[in-house]
Amino acid sequence: MVNKNSIFSEIRKLNVIERLNIITDIWDEIKESQELTSVSEEDKKILLGRLANYRTNPESATDWTTLKQDIYDRYPDQN
Repeated sequence: MVNKNSIFSEIRKLNVIERLNIITDIWDEIKESQELTSVSEEDKKILLGRLANYRTNPESATDWTTLKQDIYDRYPDQN
């Protein structure tokens, strides 16, 4: 079995774009899983606070497409 430190060590060897792709893949897999059936009260407060901040100041947010393009633009040699 591979341990977490070994995985992190290998991930750190990847470029930024590759690491972001891994994050996206992991996030997508988590969203599709049924493991997270409930959200803690503390997490709800954090999420509701962020939602309230967004509703108050929506221009402060960056959509994923724009953010991803900014990263690709910032690190063009790592695509």
